[in-house]
This record gives sequence, structure tokens and C-alpha cells, in this order.
Amino acid sequence: MKIVIAGAGRVGYSIAHELSKGNHEITLIDRDGDRVQKVANNLDVMVYEGNAASYEMLKEAGVKNSDLLIAVTKNDETNLLCCLCANKIGAKHTIARVRTRDYIKQANFLKEEFGLSMIINPEEETASEISRILRFPSASKVESFANSRAESVEIKISQGNRLNGMSLSDLRSRSGANVLVCAVSRDNEAFIPRGDYVIRAGDRLNIIGSYQQINLLAKNMGINRHTAKNVLAVGGGNVALYLAHQVHNTGIKLKIVEKEKEACAKIKEAFPKVSVVYGNGNDPELLKEEGISDANAFVAITDDDDDNVITSMFAVSSGCEKVITQIHESHIIKLLSNNNLDSIIQPSGIATQRIVSYVRSMQNAYKSSGAVESLYYIFDRNIEILELKVSEGFKYDSVPLKSLRISRDAIVASIIHNGSCIIPSGDDSIHSGDSVIIATSLKGVLKLEDIVEGKA
Repeated sequence: MKIVIAGAGRVGYSIAHELSKGNHEITLIDRDGDRVQKVANNLDVMVYEGNAASYEMLKEAGVKNSDLLIAVTKNDETNLLCCLCANKIGAKHTIARVRTRDYIKQANFLKEEFGLSMIINPEEETASEISRILRFPSASKVESFANSRAESVEIKISQGNRLNGMSLSDLRSRSGANVLVCAVSRDNEAFIPRGDYVIRAGDRLNIIGSYQQINLLAKNMGINRHTAKNVLAVGGGNVALYLAHQVHNTGIKLKIVEKEKEACAKIKEAFPKVSVVYGNGNDPELLKEEGISDANAFVAITDDDDDNVITSMFAVSSGCEKVITQIHESHIIKLLSNNNLDSIIQPSGIATQRIVSYVRSMQNAYKSSGAVESLYYIFDRNIEILELKVSEGFKYDSVPLKSLRISRDAIVASIIHNGSCIIPSGDDSIHSGDSVIIATSLKGVLKLEDIVEGKA
């Protein structure tokens, strides 16, 4: 596919980096010469220095013949104008990054008037991920699939965890829960485990099952599944506003510390029931006064990565039960890989997985065997979890899984059949109309045939 990306900031670079791994012709445009040079030095893409909203610039970059334009500059208006121009020139699909809450409220109108295929808002997506974790604080990450019929949770195994020392083949019988461990990270190596794998302390497990069965696993294995009711957050920007919106009717008591008066007033006006504290979240005495040691969860969501890391570490040392940290820069996340900060959220990564999912759906739009519905990266992007919709024409329809040769680098984690989440055994089969959730270390999976190597 021919894809043009407008904007070479964190989000644009991340998207270009991921899409350049596939069989795509990528062109990137940015005003900043240093950013353009960084992309040219590190990625196999075509680059242009200039105004991505300029009609002439878009024509020069070949937008007329492009399959997709992705506008992810820091300016919403630039992104919308860029998409509008690209549509007029001939781009088949356009995606705009839009962050302003007033614009998001009229998303449907904008999509129709500007001819947008998708609007992406990394800050809102970040808040959604945080709110999911707050509802299951024992997990490092929580994702939902197939309209919440299946959940994926990431759990770090401690020495005293009841799963420690258990083999995966015994998991269902000993836990009493119908769930599947679809991926493991051990000693910084991520892989798809088999039934003889024995869980040990320090492992990170990605577990898939229905909401009810994940709850049952937590209950039977002594894992805390109770929602964090008392949450202290530092940072009052857009993520905080979206988070306040998402939790305000859930019974979660949210307190936000923000050092800018204007931002404090904005939150208070929009959400009168949210407790807003004007002050510097880096001040340990202030955090103590505001009850950091009594909070069920602490969320660091300022725009400064260093501040977020420092306050999060203080929250851990203060005995806070759950700490969630927003970090923008990938190299800082790698530096913290062996740290106690287990719930790290990266907005650019969230935006990237949404857009890569859309691109793969486009690639497979005219195939008969199914299409990518959603995609999530786990374990430093070494493993992908994909939801695939099975349509007419799947050549292994109704064939039992035990009769198929499935790649050792992939696993069928769940089948959503007639609205129910099935954790499959060898006797189960996939049918047209199903949604199938797979975990794989393979890159660029578009359809089920990419992991099914044939009949056994």
C-alpha cells in the first residue's frame, strides 16, 4: 500500500516505524528538518520537508495515488485541513489525529464533512486504558475484544502468587476458570507458551477469557479484582479530563493535582465532583497531605516523563497499592524494564496499534477469509494479539483445531461464537461469522490462513 504520513513527532515516527516493517510504500512529511533527517537516517521511507497541509506539498508527495493519508501533526486544524486537501487530491482514505475535546464531541460531523475514515485521539485512548486498569488493578494491562465479550489481562507473578509453580496444562483444573495463557514474558524474552510450561515468579502472563472467567480466576487464585475506589492523579491535561469523564459515574473517587491554575479551573468546571488540588505534584509533602499512602491507585499523567517516573517511584515507596505511569519516550520505557513500575502507558504506542489495525483491515478488505478487527501490542511489541472476523470463504470452516497445523509462533486464544467466548480445545472449530482472537509473534498477520499452515 502507498501511505503518506503527515507529522514526524512521536506518533508519526512510531507509525512510520511499524508500517515500514510491512510491504508498504511510506512517505512522511514534516516542517521540522531535524525530524525529517532523523526519519531518513533510521527508517526506509521517503521523506519531504514542508507544510503537510499545503496543496502543492501533498501533490509533490504523491497523495493523488495514495491508499491512505495519516495526519498526526500536533495541530488539530492542520490535520483536518491536510485530510480535506488529500481527499480533494485523490487519497482513498484519511485518518486525522484530533485531541481537542470540543472537536471530539462533534466527531461524526467532522468525519462526514472532511471525508475522514477515522479520527484518532491518543489522549482519550490513554485515559481508556488507564480506566480499564483501575477496574482490575492487579493487572498491568487490560484490553477488551469483541465488544467486551473477551478480556486480555497482563499479570506479573509474585513469589506468593498461587499460580507460581503451576503448569499451564493444570491451570484450568486447579484454578476452576476457563481461561488461557496466550503469551509469556520471562527474562525479557516474549513467546507463545505450550501446555508443559511452568509458571514461575517474575513471569508476566497475558491471560484471555470472558469477563466472568477472568473474575473467577482472580477470585480462586487470590488475585485482587476489586476496582480502585480512591485514585490520586498528578497532571491536569487532556488525559486527566478524559479520565475524569470516563470514571465519573463508576464509583471511583478521583483527585487530581495540577500546577497550572487555568487547567485546574477547566477540570473543575467540567467535572464539579472531581477533587482538584492546585499545587506541584513533585512535592512529596503535598502528595502526603493529599493521601498518597491511602490511595488505592496513583496515576502520573503529566506531559513530562521525568516527573511521571519520579512521582510514580515515590508512590511505590509510599505503599500505594497500584501505580500507573504515562511515558512518551520509548527509550525511557526500556530503561525501566526491570523496575517496579509495571503499568506503563505510552500514548504513541496506543495510537500506532489502532492505525496498524486499520491498515491491515484495508489490506484484507477484499479477501474472503476475514479481516483484522482490532490489534494490541504486548511485551514491548514482541507479541501481537489480534481479533479477526471470519467471513464466508474460510477454507478450514468447521474443521476441528486438532486437525489443523497451526504455527508454533501463534495460538488461537479464543473463539467468539454466537455471542459467547469459547476458550478452545482441540475439538472446537472455527465457523464463518465467528470472531477469533489470536496471539502471535509473527509480524503482519492479516488473516487466519497466515497462522494455519494446513491440515494435520
